[in-house]
Amino acid sequence: MTYKVILDVDTGSDDAIAIMAAALSHEIELLGITTVNGNRNVDITTDNTLRVVNLLGKNIPVYKGCALPLVSTLLKGRRSNIPYKGPEFKEEDVHGDHIPAPETSMTEQPEHAVFWLVNTLINSKEKVTLIFVGPLTNLAMALRIAPNIIENIKEIIIMGGGYLVNNITSGAEFNFWVDPEAAKIVMDCGAPIRLVPLDATHAAYVTRAEAEEIRRLNTPAAELCADLIIRRIDGYKNFQPLAVPDAVPVHDVLAVCALLKPEVLNDLMSVNVDISFSPGITDGMSLCDVGSRNKSAAHNAVVAKSADRELFITMLKQLFCRSK
Repeated sequence: MTYKVILDVDTGSDDAIAIMAAALSHEIELLGITTVNGNRNVDITTDNTLRVVNLLGKNIPVYKGCALPLVSTLLKGRRSNIPYKGPEFKEEDVHGDHIPAPETSMTEQPEHAVFWLVNTLINSKEKVTLIFVGPLTNLAMALRIAPNIIENIKEIIIMGGGYLVNNITSGAEFNFWVDPEAAKIVMDCGAPIRLVPLDATHAAYVTRAEAEEIRRLNTPAAELCADLIIRRIDGYKNFQPLAVPDAVPVHDVLAVCALLKPEVLNDLMSVNVDISFSPGITDGMSLCDVGSRNKSAAHNAVVAKSADRELFITMLKQLFCRSK
């Protein structure tokens, strides 16, 4: 089976691995990649995306998207560090500025990512799967412009949110925190949604030894994948160490793997997921109504609370042994 896919990224280290996995999969027809502000400003995330596509030798169009969240930067002090300007390197920085792939003369497409999303989905003769692994700004804007695009969305797989595990604040995961209003719009859009939160990605950690096994697959993608994982391991030691030593979650690629093998996600629950976007300690928090307290709120997502780590590692090795 072949899936027609649009991948949306804010390319830092884990996004780069997700791009490579999607592009190397024989089951995914990657219609295009859209970029957004997140791990870095959108100029950098776009450049990093082009570097990955160039490294793979692929002819995948890249569309630059939104440079700012919908509204979260408008209130003074609410989001003082968005858009991210670029590094003053810190040991806990798991992304760096530009990923360690060669510079490229490739450029993004002239059409803005949001308009391309709208046009592609409206005109598609088949339903398209969306995999979004950064802030959801581009998709929220597209839904505001043309709500009827959901008719051609087969499923939205989102790496975002946290049930019990979070990272940017005690209650929020980074992607949803950057643009919680966008996350709210997408979660309420009515399309089928599979949510891959930090609970699942932390269960699917990768060890340093496994990264070196991937390196020994001896492809350019495998070498870059290993380099990025090891950088993440070194960074996580300083700001969010895992209980397992020398290990790290590689969040975004799990969303790609979930499309290819749904069984890689474990402990699934169908719930209503709401997003808090009021300034304060819950800003950006994803709220899973596990007790169905809100009787008027329909279930809008299937949420994974865990993952099959062994299957995930096997999938990474299978994908990254491919050179094209």
